[in-house]
Amino acid sequence: MSSDADTGTRRSKPRELRADPIGPGSLTWTHFGDVRGLLYLGRAGTLQNMHPAVSGALQDHSNFFDNPLDRLFRSLPPIYGVVYDRTEEGTGTLVRNFHTDLKGIDETGGRYHALTPDTFWWTHVTFFEVILDFNERFAYKKFTQEQKDQLVREAVTWWRCYGLTDRPAFDDYASFRTYWEDMLDNHLINTHTTKWSTRIAEHDIAPAPKVPTWLWRLTSRPTMAVANWIGKALMPEKARKTLEWEWTPRDERMYFWFARFLTLTDRFWHLLPLRLRYAPRAYSGIRAQGL
Repeated sequence: MSSDADTGTRRSKPRELRADPIGPGSLTWTHFGDVRGLLYLGRAGTLQNMHPAVSGALQDHSNFFDNPLDRLFRSLPPIYGVVYDRTEEGTGTLVRNFHTDLKGIDETGGRYHALTPDTFWWTHVTFFEVILDFNERFAYKKFTQEQKDQLVREAVTWWRCYGLTDRPAFDDYASFRTYWEDMLDNHLINTHTTKWSTRIAEHDIAPAPKVPTWLWRLTSRPTMAVANWIGKALMPEKARKTLEWEWTPRDERMYFWFARFLTLTDRFWHLLPLRLRYAPRAYSGIRAQGL
């Protein structure tokens, strides 16, 4: 783990990486704000929290264990904004600066800083990987190899919005696969945070925004149980094993029908109005571009 002095905020000479734009017409613009990506919230969050540095920051510097939904609803709109806001709005810099003071000692005994490039890159990868995984599992029309490479090149442009070094980045799909498998095999662990969040349905947590307390008391545990199952269903098998999550034949049958439904509806998804297909912050950015 890099020392907390290595925040990655000092600029170094950029590597010669290929980068494609992420504006209107790009694969990232088209797919990242798709509201169906919200199915991946538990998966992406858990994969991030399996990184000891991310888990340490949550334990030391957030209200995650008292109000995990607050972190979710505060964090996600600016992440959409990095892609869909105009570049001059500086949303990437805003997101980066949220993490400036997050440092400490993680549960493995290593020092962490949330802006250490390798750590921040991992969280970034878990976001753009959602586009790839959803397409692979559920899309009626799969990405070509060229489109997969393009998406990774767009992720370089997205990454540069944060103003961090290019050192941990890559610009082709083959490099992404190598990195992804190495993280799953050698770097992610079952942290205190993931152990807690796996049992989230057993905890009394604060209501989701705009949900009355009485309604939340009736619905929170089944809602969290369903969310946990979806996260488990979408989780890479290697990560499920690291987390010691059971996956039964019954789970596999349920997933078959879940996947079949999403794949069938993907054929007609483009017929829905934009405001129904995109998350609110993404839709606002699209409309602001006059589209």
